[in-house]
Amino acid sequence: MRRMKMAVPVVLAAATLLAGCRTSEPAAEQAPPPPVVQDQKLSADGLFPFGKGDMADISADGRAELDSFAAILLAGAPFDIVHIIGHSDRIGSAKANLALSTRRARSVRDYLVQQGVPAERISAVGRGSVEPVVECADMARDALIECLAPNRRVEIRVVPAR
Repeated sequence: MRRMKMAVPVVLAAATLLAGCRTSEPAAEQAPPPPVVQDQKLSADGLFPFGKGDMADISADGRAELDSFAAILLAGAPFDIVHIIGHSDRIGSAKANLALSTRRARSVRDYLVQQGVPAERISAVGRGSVEPVVECADMARDALIECLAPNRRVEIRVVPAR
Protein backbone atom coordinates (compact mmCIF):
# COMPACT_ATOMS: atom_id res chain seq x y z
CA MET A 1 0.00 0.00 0.00
CA ARG A 2 2.84 2.31 0.83
CA ARG A 3 4.35 1.65 -2.59
CA MET A 4 1.07 2.44 -4.22
CA LYS A 5 0.79 5.78 -2.39
CA MET A 6 4.25 6.72 -3.68
CA ALA A 7 3.46 5.56 -7.20
CA VAL A 8 0.45 7.84 -7.59
CA PRO A 9 2.41 11.13 -7.31
CA VAL A 10 5.12 9.76 -9.62
CA VAL A 11 2.53 8.76 -12.22
CA LEU A 12 0.81 12.14 -11.92
CA ALA A 13 4.14 13.97 -12.29
CA ALA A 14 5.06 11.89 -15.34
CA ALA A 15 1.66 12.50 -16.92
CA THR A 16 1.99 16.24 -16.32
CA LEU A 17 5.45 16.29 -17.89
CA LEU A 18 4.29 14.26 -20.87
CA ALA A 19 1.28 16.52 -21.40
CA GLY A 20 3.62 19.50 -21.51
CA CYS A 21 5.72 17.78 -24.17
CA ARG A 22 2.78 17.02 -26.39
CA THR A 23 3.14 18.63 -29.80
CA SER A 24 0.38 20.97 -30.75
CA GLU A 25 -1.08 21.39 -34.18
CA PRO A 26 1.02 23.73 -36.31
CA ALA A 27 -0.45 27.19 -36.55
CA ALA A 28 -2.32 27.62 -39.78
CA GLU A 29 -0.45 29.95 -42.08
CA GLN A 30 -2.50 32.98 -42.83
CA ALA A 31 -2.53 34.12 -46.39
CA PRO A 32 -1.26 37.65 -46.84
CA PRO A 33 -4.02 40.18 -47.36
CA PRO A 34 -4.83 40.88 -51.00
CA PRO A 35 -3.06 43.91 -52.42
CA VAL A 36 -4.96 47.16 -52.39
CA VAL A 37 -5.50 48.27 -55.94
CA GLN A 38 -4.29 51.81 -56.47
CA ASP A 39 -5.81 54.25 -58.91
CA GLN A 40 -3.75 54.55 -62.08
CA LYS A 41 -2.94 57.43 -64.41
CA LEU A 42 -1.64 56.07 -67.68
CA SER A 43 -0.08 58.19 -70.36
CA ALA A 44 -2.27 58.01 -73.45
CA ASP A 45 0.91 58.49 -75.48
CA GLY A 46 2.30 55.37 -73.76
CA LEU A 47 -0.84 53.42 -74.63
CA PHE A 48 -1.70 54.77 -78.07
CA PRO A 49 0.02 56.56 -80.93
CA PHE A 50 -0.77 60.28 -81.09
CA GLY A 51 -4.34 60.79 -82.35
CA LYS A 52 -5.27 57.09 -82.10
CA GLY A 53 -7.57 55.34 -79.66
CA ASP A 54 -8.75 51.94 -80.89
CA MET A 55 -7.89 48.73 -79.06
CA ALA A 56 -5.83 47.55 -82.03
CA ASP A 57 -3.70 50.69 -81.58
CA ILE A 58 -2.62 49.87 -78.00
CA SER A 59 1.17 49.62 -77.92
CA ALA A 60 3.09 46.57 -76.65
CA ASP A 61 4.21 48.59 -73.61
CA GLY A 62 0.63 49.70 -73.04
CA ARG A 63 -0.59 46.10 -73.21
CA ALA A 64 2.05 45.04 -70.68
CA GLU A 65 1.00 47.84 -68.34
CA LEU A 66 -2.68 46.91 -68.68
CA ASP A 67 -1.89 43.20 -68.21
CA SER A 68 -0.11 44.02 -64.97
CA PHE A 69 -2.95 46.22 -63.76
CA ALA A 70 -5.57 43.55 -64.62
CA ALA A 71 -3.60 40.89 -62.73
CA ILE A 72 -3.37 43.10 -59.64
CA LEU A 73 -7.04 44.01 -59.94
CA LEU A 74 -8.12 40.37 -60.18
CA ALA A 75 -5.86 39.21 -57.34
CA GLY A 76 -6.36 42.26 -55.17
CA ALA A 77 -8.90 43.39 -52.66
CA PRO A 78 -12.53 43.15 -53.82
CA PHE A 79 -13.84 46.13 -55.76
CA ASP A 80 -17.27 47.44 -56.66
CA ILE A 81 -16.44 49.25 -59.88
CA VAL A 82 -13.59 50.45 -62.03
CA HIS A 83 -14.05 53.85 -63.66
CA ILE A 84 -11.97 54.48 -66.78
CA ILE A 85 -11.75 58.12 -67.84
CA GLY A 86 -10.12 59.13 -71.10
CA HIS A 87 -8.66 62.60 -71.61
CA SER A 88 -7.23 64.40 -74.62
CA ASP A 89 -5.27 67.57 -75.22
CA ARG A 90 -6.75 70.74 -76.75
CA ILE A 91 -5.36 70.17 -80.25
CA GLY A 92 -8.28 69.65 -82.64
CA SER A 93 -11.97 70.32 -82.22
CA ALA A 94 -13.83 69.73 -78.98
CA LYS A 95 -16.05 67.16 -80.72
CA ALA A 96 -13.08 65.21 -82.11
CA ASN A 97 -11.25 65.31 -78.76
CA LEU A 98 -14.32 64.01 -76.92
CA ALA A 99 -14.68 61.17 -79.45
CA LEU A 100 -10.96 60.29 -79.19
CA SER A 101 -10.94 60.29 -75.38
CA THR A 102 -14.09 58.14 -75.34
CA ARG A 103 -12.56 55.63 -77.81
CA ARG A 104 -9.44 55.40 -75.65
CA ALA A 105 -11.44 54.79 -72.45
CA ARG A 106 -13.59 52.15 -74.16
CA SER A 107 -10.53 50.45 -75.65
CA VAL A 108 -8.91 50.20 -72.22
CA ARG A 109 -12.19 48.85 -70.80
CA ASP A 110 -12.45 46.26 -73.59
CA TYR A 111 -8.84 45.22 -73.06
CA LEU A 112 -9.36 44.73 -69.31
CA VAL A 113 -12.49 42.68 -70.02
CA GLN A 114 -10.43 40.44 -72.31
CA GLN A 115 -8.06 39.92 -69.36
CA GLY A 116 -10.93 38.71 -67.17
CA VAL A 117 -12.15 41.85 -65.40
CA PRO A 118 -15.97 41.63 -65.27
CA ALA A 119 -17.50 43.98 -67.86
CA GLU A 120 -20.42 44.85 -65.59
CA ARG A 121 -17.95 46.36 -63.11
CA ILE A 122 -16.29 48.75 -65.52
CA SER A 123 -17.48 52.14 -66.70
CA ALA A 124 -15.73 54.04 -69.48
CA VAL A 125 -16.17 57.70 -70.35
CA GLY A 126 -14.30 60.32 -72.30
CA ARG A 127 -13.87 63.87 -71.09
CA GLY A 128 -12.14 65.38 -74.10
CA SER A 129 -9.85 68.26 -73.23
CA VAL A 130 -11.92 69.84 -70.44
CA GLU A 131 -9.72 68.65 -67.52
CA PRO A 132 -6.15 69.58 -68.46
CA VAL A 133 -3.31 69.01 -66.02
CA VAL A 134 -0.96 71.41 -67.82
CA GLU A 135 -1.48 74.62 -69.76
CA CYS A 136 0.80 75.45 -72.67
CA ALA A 137 1.21 78.69 -74.53
CA ASP A 138 0.84 78.71 -78.28
CA MET A 139 4.01 77.40 -79.91
CA ALA A 140 5.09 75.39 -82.92
CA ARG A 141 2.94 72.25 -83.43
CA ASP A 142 5.59 69.67 -82.43
CA ALA A 143 6.53 71.63 -79.32
CA LEU A 144 2.84 72.06 -78.43
CA ILE A 145 2.19 68.32 -78.86
CA GLU A 146 5.07 67.57 -76.52
CA CYS A 147 4.04 70.21 -73.98
CA LEU A 148 0.44 68.95 -73.87
CA ALA A 149 1.40 65.27 -73.44
CA PRO A 150 0.38 65.09 -69.74
CA ASN A 151 -3.16 66.04 -70.73
CA ARG A 152 -3.42 62.97 -72.96
CA ARG A 153 -4.08 60.32 -70.36
CA VAL A 154 -6.33 57.52 -69.22
CA GLU A 155 -7.24 57.48 -65.53
CA ILE A 156 -8.43 54.31 -63.85
CA ARG A 157 -10.21 54.78 -60.54
CA VAL A 158 -11.05 51.73 -58.48
CA VAL A 159 -13.91 51.87 -55.99
CA PRO A 160 -13.22 49.24 -53.29
CA ALA A 161 -16.00 46.92 -52.11
CA ARG A 162 -17.75 48.07 -48.98
